[in-house]
Amino acid sequence: MRKILTNIAILNYLIIPVAVSINVVGYQLSQILRLPILLDSIGTILAGALCGPIIGILTGALTTCINGIINPIVFAYIGTSMIIGLAAGLLSKQHLLSTIPRVIVSALLLSILTTLCSGIVTFYLFGGATGGTGSLLTASLLALGQKLLTSVLSAQLIQELIDKSLSLLMVYTVLKSLPDRFLIKFENGGGYLNEN
Repeated sequence: MRKILTNIAILNYLIIPVAVSINVVGYQLSQILRLPILLDSIGTILAGALCGPIIGILTGALTTCINGIINPIVFAYIGTSMIIGLAAGLLSKQHLLSTIPRVIVSALLLSILTTLCSGIVTFYLFGGATGGTGSLLTASLLALGQKLLTSVLSAQLIQELIDKSLSLLMVYTVLKSLPDRFLIKFENGGGYLNEN
């Protein structure tokens, strides 16, 4: 593990605080406005897309630690944040974040993955409700006669589809607007070079 971390260029490590800051601002904005989505993975996806899965994992874990200070419930979802970073790095290596149709496919894949991770945590650790705005959707589905696990996973999938679609589209926009001389310095940056 030490060898893996020492072989990563220093510039990749410098992207982590920027990405964590983006995540914390997104999370705070969603909490203040009581949005049903979190917007706390934009920086994680950006770091994973540019620098690979290791930096994505570190960014996700650090973000959860900082957001967990504000809302301790978030600590339970550290695995989900790390999986988002891992998935973003792997999707980027496969060039699945380079065009809008591929971003849509990536949003679907990432939404299913995070639904499974977060939904299981919400169901088993919190009994289906965390007190967030997503719990309202879960309660509504329960009132319609759905089982608890089905309600939690359905509500989570709806939230994740919206959240990850917006996050991935924002990251795609940022990646396409960065200059080539900057992108080329990152592990996965070559996949986003502008073709002029």
